[in-house]
Amino acid sequence: MSMLTNVAFFTARPGQGDALGQRLLALVGPTRQEPGCVRYDIYRASDSAERWFVYEDWRSPADFDGHMQTPYVQAFTKDLDALCSEAPDIRTFKRRSGAAER
Repeated sequence: MSMLTNVAFFTARPGQGDALGQRLLALVGPTRQEPGCVRYDIYRASDSAERWFVYEDWRSPADFDGHMQTPYVQAFTKDLDALCSEAPDIRTFKRRSGAAER
């Protein structure tokens, strides 16, 4: 299986940007401990307190599917309607270039 990369864009309801960010950041620690997690980073837009995105790499689609079933992700997902003004925009990619050499 090949590595899977997801980017997920979130738009908080007005005034909920910090609350959404706190919830997203709370996912970082446990997610990075999952065996299939290669990278899991949270970003906030420079021009909008309500816009966030998650950048994540997984060893396989099965690893990502397992992540989505964890209790902490399930709890976060249940609160999305209260935190976000629209459904997350989730995009999946497969890297086509080789890994960067340093």
